[in-house]
Amino acid sequence: MEERSWSRLAVAGVALAGAGLLVVFLAGFGYHHGWWSLRVAFGRRVLGLPLLGVLPIGTLLAMLGALLSLAGIAHALRAHLGGVGLGAVGLVVGVVPSVMVLHQYRLARTVPPINDISTDLQNPPAYVAAATNDFWKGKEMSYPAGFADSVRHGYPDLAALTLPMPAARAFGLAHRTATGMPAWELTGVDSAAGRIEATATTRWFGFKDDVVIRVTPRGADSAVVDMRSKSRVGKSDVGANAARIKTYLAALARAAGGSP
Repeated sequence: MEERSWSRLAVAGVALAGAGLLVVFLAGFGYHHGWWSLRVAFGRRVLGLPLLGVLPIGTLLAMLGALLSLAGIAHALRAHLGGVGLGAVGLVVGVVPSVMVLHQYRLARTVPPINDISTDLQNPPAYVAAATNDFWKGKEMSYPAGFADSVRHGYPDLAALTLPMPAARAFGLAHRTATGMPAWELTGVDSAAGRIEATATTRWFGFKDDVVIRVTPRGADSAVVDMRSKSRVGKSDVGANAARIKTYLAALARAAGGSP
């Protein structure tokens, strides 16, 4: 039986898409492990486009791989060659990282270019334990005055959570919820001050963001939970801090049997 020929386009497409996926992964992995700087990982902007970095190069390879894979599928079907399945694999392998990265770039253009988010903009929760961290020593940790309007316009639904229970009970629940948050490491717990602090580490790039939760009594049977999340690096958090606050407060509301 004659061996069936394969579409070279499909083969090239899956190889290029796989290379792109690997380079995209290495962009974060390499930064996390100190192989290169954030600028090398993300690249420089040329004519408004992020270029000349590990992540943009990987994304470009993945996109080209997806296009070649699609062309390979069409070629294989038209010429009755093998490679349809291989092309489909290349298409998926190329599209997934491309969509993921392009979504992050889109977010960066739509969310406020800030990296410190708080539910209370009049009296943001203050960092105490984080201020003793080597990274923050000698650096300003007060809330930037210019960020308040950006938070109000960019995240109008961001708000504190009111719990229908005494503050001591609310603090215990907030503490247990914080302990169960993925990739959080608690760095300070002060029940007398109603303050919980933690460091959250992102999975891909290993960015470290500092979190402070404040539980304030409101009468004898109610408490208000405010939260602040601040990134250590980058001018924009691409919405990560606001998302973290919403995720935590939603988890706390579920634990309390209520809703945010």
